[in-house]
Amino acid sequence: MIFRNSGLFKSMKKCLISLVIVGLLLCWVANLFASDSQEVRILADDDYPPYSYVENGVLKGIYIDYLKKLSHHLQEKYTISIMPVPWKRALKLIESGEEFALIPPYIHFQSRPFIVQYSSPIGFEKVVVYCHNDVPLEQVFIQGPSSRPALRLGINSGYLLLNEKYKSAITKRRIILASNKSTVNNVEKLIKRRIDCYINDETSTLVTLNEVFGHYQTEFKRDFVVKEVISSQSAHIGYARDFQKQGFSNQAFIDAMNDTISTITPNGINF
Repeated sequence: MIFRNSGLFKSMKKCLISLVIVGLLLCWVANLFASDSQEVRILADDDYPPYSYVENGVLKGIYIDYLKKLSHHLQEKYTISIMPVPWKRALKLIESGEEFALIPPYIHFQSRPFIVQYSSPIGFEKVVVYCHNDVPLEQVFIQGPSSRPALRLGINSGYLLLNEKYKSAITKRRIILASNKSTVNNVEKLIKRRIDCYINDETSTLVTLNEVFGHYQTEFKRDFVVKEVISSQSAHIGYARDFQKQGFSNQAFIDAMNDTISTITPNGINF
């Protein structure tokens, strides 16, 4: 019986071997295509609501949602992950060349020479100075001697928001700059009058007030006011000057990301 069916047995054996070979080839091809998708990690500010922040262990925000859309369009070539990091530490990782990219810096070529390129804008922000109503901010900048105590101005650690007028006032000791970890810390200190004024993006300040200090909203509207609009700034993905990874082209990714931003939002960002 075995002898009579030996031909069939041989055919089945050949067929099985062929199937195994085809399966191995398919796995090899799949791995080949998978290897074409390069891994890219982008650091994100972990405490900058509503743009980029961690809530209950989950990274959220307007820029995070937008970056995920960009990542989806680039998924054939790049597998993009987003890692939340405190802003000051993120800057150090970019400066050392340990990491490739971060969001959402403003453009500061001179102050941050370690960020060699910036993406097309991913958003626009308005930087303002909130103060207690009774704080005469304008008097800080009057020429000549002053007997007034120095104004305490809060700012998020690692942020570059000050113009020359404010830098000059700090040099003259008319302003004491108080760096704090986050928007939450600064808003709390402003409410408790540990600082006189706070400089940051207007939307981020108001969102933090609403979500964290909602019970202070009435007092805040009554006791605090925008004393000055410092600037309108565009936010970007910033790319490290000294990052190198074997087999990875920094410029190819930067170009692909900019092309994708132009494709998704051809008329500019409008959140």
